[in-house]
Amino acid sequence: MSTSQIHALSHDRCRALLASVPLGRVAFVRAGRPVIRPVNFTVACDAVWLRAGRNSWADRIDGEAVTFEADAYDPGDHTGWSVIVTGVADLVTDVATVAAQFGPGLRSWAPPPRDRLLRIGLDRIDGRRIALRPDADDATESGLR
Repeated sequence: MSTSQIHALSHDRCRALLASVPLGRVAFVRAGRPVIRPVNFTVACDAVWLRAGRNSWADRIDGEAVTFEADAYDPGDHTGWSVIVTGVADLVTDVATVAAQFGPGLRSWAPPPRDRLLRIGLDRIDGRRIALRPDADDATESGLR
């Protein structure tokens, strides 16, 4: 018996939730194997943007299909959401021009230099929210009933 409800999120709600958190994950394939990198990011101009260094993994995925995921949860309420963006990674080398438009939201948490930007368009974006059913209780949730 499931005690949770899962709800699909609209494009606009997904975008708003993405903009509400600073960390996400970029997933891509390298040498035939899946790779996931945690990154800080910002959302602007219908895209996810993150800073990257020269000769980094970001250089190697330019033009490749990638998936970006961000989420948040409340362990006390057993609620949360997840948003997934699927698109093509576009490496931008004119960082000064682009960064000036977005301000401090594009600062990398990783050590410098971060002289590249990776852009992932919000063309395909899906999200879900999970919440406990109002009639759920702790015994049901733990599988005791």
